[in-house]
Amino acid sequence: MDNDFRRMLVAIAAAMAVFFAYRLIMAKFFPLPPPAVTAEGPAAPTESGLPSTGPGVTATAPASAAASVPTTARMLSLVSGQDTARVTLGGRPEDVLRMELDPRGASVATLELFQRNAKGQFVYRMKPQGDGPYVLLAPIDDGRQIHDSFTTYRLWIKEFGSQSWPLDTLAWAVAEQAADRVVFTTALASADTGQTLLRLTKTYRLLPGKPVFDFELAVDNVGPDPLTIWVDQDGPLGVPLEGQQYDNRQLLAAQQNKGTVELDRAQQHQKLLQATRRGETVPLLVPDKGPFVWTALMNKYFAVFTRPVPTSGTVQNYVAGVAGLVADAGATQDSGDLLARMTTAPALLPPGGSARYPFEVYTGPKDAATLARVNPDYVDRTKLYYQLARYADQRCSCTFGWLQDLMVWLLESIHIFVRNYGVAIMILVLIVRGLLHPLSVWQQKSMFRMQEAMARLQPKLAELKEKYANDKVKQNQETMRLFGEEGVNPAGNFVSFIPLMIQMPILVALWTALNTDVNLRHAPFDGWWITDLSAPDALIAFSTPQTVPILGDIPLIGGVFKNVVSINLLPILMGISMWLQQKYMPKPAMQAKIEAAKKQAQQGKPKSGPSPEDQLRQQMIMSYVMAILFPLMFYKMPSGLNLYWMSTNVFGICESLIIRKQIDEEKKRRALEGPRPPKKTGVVARLFKHIASQAEEIQRKADELGKADESKRKDKPDQKKKP
Repeated sequence: MDNDFRRMLVAIAAAMAVFFAYRLIMAKFFPLPPPAVTAEGPAAPTESGLPSTGPGVTATAPASAAASVPTTARMLSLVSGQDTARVTLGGRPEDVLRMELDPRGASVATLELFQRNAKGQFVYRMKPQGDGPYVLLAPIDDGRQIHDSFTTYRLWIKEFGSQSWPLDTLAWAVAEQAADRVVFTTALASADTGQTLLRLTKTYRLLPGKPVFDFELAVDNVGPDPLTIWVDQDGPLGVPLEGQQYDNRQLLAAQQNKGTVELDRAQQHQKLLQATRRGETVPLLVPDKGPFVWTALMNKYFAVFTRPVPTSGTVQNYVAGVAGLVADAGATQDSGDLLARMTTAPALLPPGGSARYPFEVYTGPKDAATLARVNPDYVDRTKLYYQLARYADQRCSCTFGWLQDLMVWLLESIHIFVRNYGVAIMILVLIVRGLLHPLSVWQQKSMFRMQEAMARLQPKLAELKEKYANDKVKQNQETMRLFGEEGVNPAGNFVSFIPLMIQMPILVALWTALNTDVNLRHAPFDGWWITDLSAPDALIAFSTPQTVPILGDIPLIGGVFKNVVSINLLPILMGISMWLQQKYMPKPAMQAKIEAAKKQAQQGKPKSGPSPEDQLRQQMIMSYVMAILFPLMFYKMPSGLNLYWMSTNVFGICESLIIRKQIDEEKKRRALEGPRPPKKTGVVARLFKHIASQAEEIQRKADELGKADESKRKDKPDQKKKP
């Protein structure tokens, strides 16, 4: 190991030591203050239809407006129901969903995916073992209040100074209950006379045989005066976390733009949490882009789509704005409390008039096949296009959605024949890498030939560098002339990366498909070691999570050593396969440098810079480092991804051995054939030669002009001398 590399390691170690010391000192003597959390509820909306304030703001009229509020308005109150017991909707053998409805806010407390397979087991379970249904929505308890899904949050009336009445904590009365239908009701009435001004009705209904339900909020004006009202309607919350590597729960919104449905920017917990603590809300819609289509709360495999159903025509017109916030502003971590709050447009209700706000909710996997079976509009980009939610999982923009869908289709097609997703993954890798094999061969052979040519020219380049050490312009001119005469394209190394650029979108699409395919969830490989391809293999599971001291504080990779729940073998095997691939991959550049160094040593020329042996040693060290870092990065990732990457490495080892053998045979064949006739000069080589000739011609003319000017100055008499 040379001195430069040793100094780099010492510098990195010193920087890490300073970083850890700084963190310890700041944590001990300057601790961060706890976040300011108020005791009030979520954001209150304004008359414009978008919430303008966050937690800590009481939803009442401004002081200037309060004086103009009629006395009767300040005496209005909501009629509360007497029973707060939850109501069950669905859950029968023929039902796909089971819901627990809470009279408070007429909300959904829990929602379970209740579909069973032919064996009588739940299709989607929380854990591979056991037979409990998957709980897709659950309440969020922030210590002060329990937040449910689809709560009708608040009612506003313009004529009473834009005063509002909270509906989220109110117990609605159960007016009707059936196996697939529940109706809640409440009213806004005068506290002293008992006269009812507004009647609110909220109806939930299950769709038979589908993971879909709808609900409708109706507001009827039963008073003597016209009233302008609008309401805040919350979406779902409490979606569980899937996977140990990272939290990919997101809040999405989609709008229609120029005839197609487009996804707006996905929102995650941290940004919404900070905005909620500041008393702000984050608009989920882009102004003037187009009508609002749907909002979705999703995790790795499942999503809950909420869309307003058009009451007339094909486009809804009653949701004026959608804002994002979190239900628990005091939480330090994402508990699944991402929330979309929809605000309806103000509606003028004459006496006897009513407003209807129907919504449809899809709850289930977000894969294209399931969506298409439930409703073809869900995968139609001109109608609803729920499939956009899957593309939001792409953490790399270097691939395409259609390519990801193609990889999923190939995986599912292979699984039909082999009936094992682990084997299907390996076959899929074999097919993809087999199709890309000609590109890999061309890339490595082109790189070998280019680096071999550069090694052949290295002595001549060294001579030019030594000869024109003080004239960089001339040195560059002669270097280009040499490239042109030898027919060498120095840009060939960049050209050899074109196959890699072609392969990258395919490999990333395959990676994303394996990481988000719901069919891999709880799918076993062998039944005793890898029992769930969507989770780490967990060869030895711990009873309680363990944290490795010191290592857990290392930047970037420290999270791997925190809350370790098991010893995973597959990432280690993947690291070994990666090291073997690096070992057996052809290294034409290094071999060419070693051969050039041997020739220089035979000619008695001094060495310059690190020796090829030192460079080879550094490359080996880097291969060791990468073989350690990658298993750490993949340690908590699903075993299906580890299996995919290990299969890729094994295929790469076989591919490298084949290419290495072909390169050796090509070298032997060229040695037996002897020197080849001069190769026809290529376009790039001719271009370099032309550039060198032009540069030499320009330099020659510049020298001639310089000499002419010098001779004129010598022949010109001295004007300063007087006769």
